[in-house]
Amino acid sequence: MNGLLTSGRYLFAIALVGFGIEHFIFAHSPALTNILPYTADGPVSAWLMGAGLILSSLSFASGAGARFAGRLLGGLLILDFLIVHVPRMAAALRDAGVRTRGFETLSMAAIALILAATSLRASRSRPLTPDRAANSVLPPGGFDRAAAQIARFLFAMALFIFGAQHFSLIPFIASLIPAWMPGRVFLAYFTGAAMVAAALSIATGRLIRLAGVLLALMFLIWVATLHAPRVAHALHNGDEWCSLLVPVALAGGGLIVAGAFG
Repeated sequence: MNGLLTSGRYLFAIALVGFGIEHFIFAHSPALTNILPYTADGPVSAWLMGAGLILSSLSFASGAGARFAGRLLGGLLILDFLIVHVPRMAAALRDAGVRTRGFETLSMAAIALILAATSLRASRSRPLTPDRAANSVLPPGGFDRAAAQIARFLFAMALFIFGAQHFSLIPFIASLIPAWMPGRVFLAYFTGAAMVAAALSIATGRLIRLAGVLLALMFLIWVATLHAPRVAHALHNGDEWCSLLVPVALAGGGLIVAGAFG
């Protein structure tokens, strides 16, 4: 497994274990509905979901059973998106928050499915050498490769939605940017455009490695400059923790896509 994939899967694993722990901490709290995948509605479902996310995280981080974990997690999150989030979005077409939650869940599913495919290939092949194409980390055919290719488009679609929404929420996005940063309105437009550009690159396969790396860098800058300070001032706020963990997971997704398809 190459360096980008390794870094990406660790970032994704960190985010998943964070979401899992949140489900246990806020199992009895109204804040539970604000934790990805935004589906648990009580203590029992929270405990089950938290345990599943933590086990998936451990599997991805260690590589043990990662193919099975990626398939299972990816499939369940896609079902969650179709059964829970699509009806929610249909009932609130103008609600950007509802739409964001749905596509955040779909993006996590896509990342998990790509990890499943790359984990299978990594366990069966010799280490990559400079004369071998990066695409060799994917299996040559079969279900996992097809699922990974579909997942790439799902990840790109989610990024496109996130980016496009930025342009309709510029005042709100700009208000989230730290006051010490100059040109906050420009930065709001820029980040939206960057996500749309990354989505198009990933969907078309052009400059996909560069797009994935730059996307990850942008999300990690957000984590350091925006979300970490907000969490530091509200350590017991589950919403802020989730807002930090989502870009960590998406940064991991960018690196995973870059390593798998670049």
